[in-house]
Amino acid sequence: MTNVTHIGTASGRRAGTAPAEPLPRPLEQVRECTRERALALLAGMLDGADDMLFNMAEAETDRERDRYFDAMRELRLQRRALETGFHDGIVALFNEIGRESKPVPDTPAPAPGIESLTLVQNDELEISVALDNLARRARNGCEEALALLGHRLEYLFEGKVAISEKNNPLEPRQLAACFADCVLRLSLDIRARLIVLKLFERVVMDEAPALVEQANRTLVQTGVLSELASAPVARRPARRSGGTESRRIDDNQTSDTDLGQLGELLALLRGPAKAVPEASPEPFDLSGLATLLDGVAHRDGAPITLDQPVQAVSRDDLMQVLSRLQRHGQGQPGRGERQGLRESLARELDQQRDQQQDAPVVHALEQADDDLINLVAMLFDFILDDESLPADVKALIGRLQIPLLKVAINDNGFFGDDGHPARALLNTLARAGAQWDPQQGTGDELYQRIRRAVYTVIDHYDEDQSLFTQLQAEFDEYFSEQDTRARRLAQRLRESEEGRARAEQAMTRARVHLDQRLAGRALPEALIRLLRQGWQQVLYLTLLREGEDSEAWRRQSKIADALIWCLLPHATEADQHKARQMAPKLRVAVAQGLAAIQHDEVESQALVRGLALAQEAMFRGQAPRRVKVKAAPEDVVASPLPEDDALLVRARALRPGQWVEIGAGDEARRARLAANIREGAKLVFINRRGIKVEEFDAATLAVAMRDGTVKLIDEGALFDRALEAVIGDLRRRQGR
Repeated sequence: MTNVTHIGTASGRRAGTAPAEPLPRPLEQVRECTRERALALLAGMLDGADDMLFNMAEAETDRERDRYFDAMRELRLQRRALETGFHDGIVALFNEIGRESKPVPDTPAPAPGIESLTLVQNDELEISVALDNLARRARNGCEEALALLGHRLEYLFEGKVAISEKNNPLEPRQLAACFADCVLRLSLDIRARLIVLKLFERVVMDEAPALVEQANRTLVQTGVLSELASAPVARRPARRSGGTESRRIDDNQTSDTDLGQLGELLALLRGPAKAVPEASPEPFDLSGLATLLDGVAHRDGAPITLDQPVQAVSRDDLMQVLSRLQRHGQGQPGRGERQGLRESLARELDQQRDQQQDAPVVHALEQADDDLINLVAMLFDFILDDESLPADVKALIGRLQIPLLKVAINDNGFFGDDGHPARALLNTLARAGAQWDPQQGTGDELYQRIRRAVYTVIDHYDEDQSLFTQLQAEFDEYFSEQDTRARRLAQRLRESEEGRARAEQAMTRARVHLDQRLAGRALPEALIRLLRQGWQQVLYLTLLREGEDSEAWRRQSKIADALIWCLLPHATEADQHKARQMAPKLRVAVAQGLAAIQHDEVESQALVRGLALAQEAMFRGQAPRRVKVKAAPEDVVASPLPEDDALLVRARALRPGQWVEIGAGDEARRARLAANIREGAKLVFINRRGIKVEEFDAATLAVAMRDGTVKLIDEGALFDRALEAVIGDLRRRQGR
């Protein structure tokens, strides 16, 4: 059994390919920067792997916890091989951009069929699906930057190379595949390998947007399309319609995630064959559907051995019945109602037979059709359980089960093509639904758009997939307008909040600076008043405008120190003489400093006059009234969570654009993160209209996430997540 060939680009030179041309010099710089930073991220992941995996393992069962410990041990043993393999893979991604594949003439590959597809390891299938989802999540934060990078790469190759997700070296799917190649060589079972990939996602792939931004920045600095602000919009290629010809999943299918690859797992749904008695005391129940397995009708895993006629359901008959159910809204799913659709199909087939006045028969589905019905139903079971969608939206999307089943029957590539228009539309509807706030009501524009799209499919979809493409284009246009508006609102809010945060930080720094100098000293009241009411403002504004490293900040700090020293009791005559000489200069410096920040003129004069009186009294030998300044209490807020708490780490790392659900039940609200100030010091959330609805710090948000009063919403591809969950569920059944 060979390793996966479809996970991603290979990490070495492919057999039968032409030698690579030298890379353009700017791209070499990008390659080196990417290689260095990616390897540094991987090294950081491996350095902290023990602690992170231990924390991740705490909430698991004993059996699962052992897998985390196995992963720890294997990462330690194979660290060098992992780093070397990842390095070579990244270099290969860049070196192969412009290489044209040339098949080896004397070793033609045999045409793959279902037999060969089912030989692909289930482990590899599950890793492939996990990679797709990992890459999708990483891609959410850098789609525009990736488009810009792709356009700049095409410019470097003078338009001779088309850059896509398949050959862009910084596509998250490509980077993740490099690491997955290394992971497949570890001596771990599939669950432990997926744990390692999850760790890789948290530490390395979380920085994928930064790697893409760095690449764009490097190319801009070398003069590659430096004025380009956004990538030109590429026209979507026309897709081939499903057509009217009935098609099966056949021996020519080579897609990555194919029903053929899932066949062995789906067989679990049929269960083991059961023995059937030769005679039955009751007549055999002809209602419901049977399945043809190797030409023999089965029901509930048992062959139908009674002398009853069996009628195979043709693909055309099945499609006609599904179309009737679709139009009349029958057979729509509730949770776990896979059997309900089969019963609806059986009733429709019986009615059709009755109208033709034929004798009753047992209707039997072809095995491939039965597998498709089961798989699509399981996917919709997951969708109806998905917590990221409001109940009203789930009810709408659930009505697409029959149309998507028809798509799967019509199009062999449905499960293997993550860009399929029907899948893309379902993912877009889910994304829209995740953003819809039930508080806005079903009359809200976004809800109505989702509803119109669903009923357009129900009313008009037959076999022409262009309908999905048309609806997707309408949503793309709508989201583009909404995203542009949301970005502007979020940018204004972010700038405002960052400015407020900088001001708060500067005010705190100025206050602490004076606290440290005043604490424990007995000083004249006039001086304390001057420093607190006037000079603290000078320090604050100097910090805000010039920064702590500026000459102005050092000068104003020295003036504060000199004011304090001048009014301390001095034992020696030399110090007293020096204080008398400094006093008038300090008064002038104070007056100038207060004037520079436009401090109230009357108050400034009063503060300077009070300072002068205190100085003169001390120089005449009169002891001015002194007040001992107490040390200010430290502003230490005990965090309710340890610093390495997984939820706290996650809250600090949230990126703007992340949607959350705040509250529960009928009071729940949906909001998106507009600003993450200073790594979680302040997290500001707004609603879809750009109105600020909530503000947290990272610790408060982490506690809310732990308590369930705030939930992160996964906007990612719903279909992909559902497929990953179904495969995982089937694998667990297989294990049992």
